[in-house]
Amino acid sequence: DAELHAARDSLLGDILQVPPMYSAIKIDGKKLYELARKGKEVERPPRSVSVKVFDLERRGDDAQLVDFRVVCSKGTYIRSLAHDLGRCAGSAAHLVALRRERIGEYSVRNAWDIQQLSEGWRERRAQIDAEGC
Repeated sequence: DAELHAARDSLLGDILQVPPMYSAIKIDGKKLYELARKGKEVERPPRSVSVKVFDLERRGDDAQLVDFRVVCSKGTYIRSLAHDLGRCAGSAAHLVALRRERIGEYSVRNAWDIQQLSEGWRERRAQIDAEGC
């Protein structure tokens, strides 16, 4: 775990990150994902991003699986961050799952569940019907 945490620590704060080939960033007027789909790989200049929080936790007894939570600046590629974590730890890494919990002021903590959404729709529908629209 010491190597993993040292790798994580090296990725905290302001870092330079190379965008993945499958991104919408343009190089010479072409989106990277368009080039990637044609089997082409081009050099991508690193971009400055900020990783403010990077929490790691082993998943149960499986030494291969690590859950992590990141708070970062816009433009940070989480899949690339996982790849970089593995590289910095002297290994390899990829994502099994990815869940965005917040973007700007919107958070899953404030999101409606399906019941709230259904009730809200019924109320709004009744309001529309009453207004004659």
